[in-house]
Amino acid sequence: MIRLNQSVSEAENVQPFDLTDRGLLLADGVFDTSRVVGGRIILKRLHLARLAGDAAALGIDVAQEQLEVLANDVVPDGANGALRLTVTRGPGARGLGRETAGAPTLMARFSPMEMLYPMAPVRIGVSTIRRNPTSPTARHKTLSYADNIMALREAVAAGADEALMLSPEGKIACASAANVFAQFGNRLVTPPVSDGAMPGIVRGWLLKEALGAGFEAGEESLTLQRLAEADGIFLTNSLRIFQPVSAFTGRSFDAALPSALIGLGQTLLEGGFDD
Repeated sequence: MIRLNQSVSEAENVQPFDLTDRGLLLADGVFDTSRVVGGRIILKRLHLARLAGDAAALGIDVAQEQLEVLANDVVPDGANGALRLTVTRGPGARGLGRETAGAPTLMARFSPMEMLYPMAPVRIGVSTIRRNPTSPTARHKTLSYADNIMALREAVAAGADEALMLSPEGKIACASAANVFAQFGNRLVTPPVSDGAMPGIVRGWLLKEALGAGFEAGEESLTLQRLAEADGIFLTNSLRIFQPVSAFTGRSFDAALPSALIGLGQTLLEGGFDD
């Protein structure tokens, strides 16, 4: 189901859309993806606040209450799946700096699907495309995803399932569509935002909740060598929750997540509702 501004359609790909929209022409907008369980959005308030904040960072004025109405209208009762909310600057004249004449474009798409947890393990390969920590696209979920797309294509062409992106200094930043965690004993480490990591919702949740599952968690800059020395590696995002990495730079890792970590993710899926 798709909702575009005030119009709702059951058709997956058919909606009227202004072809001068800056989101379409310039990737001038932001988005958010969340997991829906039983018709409810996991960590809903955090997702809505992050999306409104990302829009504000780009100078796009949209209220969190508008986004909540948008989300509620498109998610069917009792459904499981993925929800994507998109906000663009709206239609505008030609040119980068031209202001728009109207309101931002708001779009919601709900995709029904049953997602396993934990998902199957992945092999990660290092991308040659560097992630710029000073760019707004590294800190906010903008529509500009060309680097991520090309990094993933590069990784898949090399026989991997997911791409690992580095900062210009060679520090670990993130995967193409997920945050990276390394396990060293009972300590969980993830790269800081200053190294190019996206401040993901599940990443932030795990940093706060890990202690309850017997882990210490924190931010730490990681090199390729340090990551290869980890006892385990896993990825986090709002759909995968926690996904194990089975291979990296020629080394194999345990394809199963620690049971305590699996349990923590299950807790999120069963009770992570803040609405």
